Amino acid sequence: MSMTNRRKWMIGGLAGLLVVGACVVPVPPHGWRADRGPVLPHDTFPADCGICHVTGDWHTLRPDFTFDHTAETGWPLAGGHFGAECLLCHNDRGPAGVAASRGCGGCHEDPHQGHLGALCESCHFEERWRPREAIAAHASTRFPLTGAHAVTACFACHPGAEIGNFQRVDTRCASCHRTDAAAVKSPDHLALGWTECQDCHRATSFADVRFAHPPSFPLRGGHAAVACATCHGSGPFSGLSPDCQNCHMDDFGRTTDPDHAALGFSVDCASCHRPTTWRRARFDHTTYPLRGAHRSTACSNCHTNGTFAGTPRDCVACHRSDFDATTDPGHAAAGFPTECDSCHTSFSTWRGALFDHATYQLRGAHRSTDCTNCHGNGVFAGTPRDCVACHQDDFDATSDPNHAAANFPATCDTCHTSFSTWRGADFSHTFPIDSGDHRRLDCNDCHESPNFANFTCVSCHEHSRAEMNDEHDDVRNYVYVSSQCFACHPRGEEDDD
Repeated sequence: MSMTNRRKWMIGGLAGLLVVGACVVPVPPHGWRADRGPVLPHDTFPADCGICHVTGDWHTLRPDFTFDHTAETGWPLAGGHFGAECLLCHNDRGPAGVAASRGCGGCHEDPHQGHLGALCESCHFEERWRPREAIAAHASTRFPLTGAHAVTACFACHPGAEIGNFQRVDTRCASCHRTDAAAVKSPDHLALGWTECQDCHRATSFADVRFAHPPSFPLRGGHAAVACATCHGSGPFSGLSPDCQNCHMDDFGRTTDPDHAALGFSVDCASCHRPTTWRRARFDHTTYPLRGAHRSTACSNCHTNGTFAGTPRDCVACHRSDFDATTDPGHAAAGFPTECDSCHTSFSTWRGALFDHATYQLRGAHRSTDCTNCHGNGVFAGTPRDCVACHQDDFDATSDPNHAAANFPATCDTCHTSFSTWRGADFSHTFPIDSGDHRRLDCNDCHESPNFANFTCVSCHEHSRAEMNDEHDDVRNYVYVSSQCFACHPRGEEDDD
């Protein structure tokens, strides 16, 4: 090669290098560029660069370039992954499939240093790193977040949470609230050894104080809203007597209507009063149960003399004026007993008095009749119990049949067995009058005269006297009269002996 040609070749080669240097920025193989991230090897890509790149610029992709990541790789891109640079996953750290097989940790460094487990998706989602549903997730721990704890910043309990440090912490109230406990002096929490905040306070607010009193003295009614210091002062808070007089002796001494102290009332307030209010006190009258109107009457109505012990329990002790004033009937004039409850069984009203007629049971119509119908003379003791004493007029006025003319007995219940009505009277005849064909006979068929003591047989049985005399010629003491017929034929049959 001549000197001239060699010079031309060197100049041409140098120019070529300058041209290449003008188009390509020197990048070390598998190195990094600050503006694009790691360089991606293209050795498996198609040889046609125009599929992805615009002409004349390796750094700009075609505006109409699309790549179906799901169809081409089998790995769908969702959330924040959808808009991420390809080079963030496909780079010189190795095949992207290997990193994806390791889960989130394949690409993302664990800022929690393994304290929260390897499943990032249990707190994070693909849209963004900020965790969601953290309160619900916290419910599965030893300390569910409720009330004010739900809006408290994580780092307030977990130091270092800003950089992902969520190591286990002490869940006792004192671990966070010792300073709050020390600041309270009325009562002095630390001096009393109170460190378990949840015994009295709720997670919503420190001001919401509720202590579960022991079953020996539950807080009910008026006690529920009383400040602790009212009973406990500044202490003690344990071993305090649950007796009423421990707090209410002043109330007991001031009461004058009635005067509790002067009357020697028990200092056990709960025996009469309820925890809701001092008013409407109720004493348990074990020796004299209060029923009906007695339940709502004022104590002074019965205990007018101011004496509560030994008050008589007899009705007349309170109701003598009611007894004497009664005129319908006049109780005093009639000699009624003063045991009011012998007739007035309802303790709600005087009306509806019922006397137990032990010596004369009231049945049927007698139950609803007025007392004066039988006791019209105002005499209640010794009143006759015979029917005719009240029903003589009914007996005399009866004409079908005429009871008086027929010499019927005045014992009405002999025939009138129903006490609800006069109708349906039934006289029990001796056998055989109530049997066989005789059952269908009317009374007048046999008792032709008004006197029912007399009866006839021969009026119905058509036998001539001569024939009967002839048939009975061998019968000793035979007489042709109805009484003799009945004597020999009591069952109405021919062969009666």
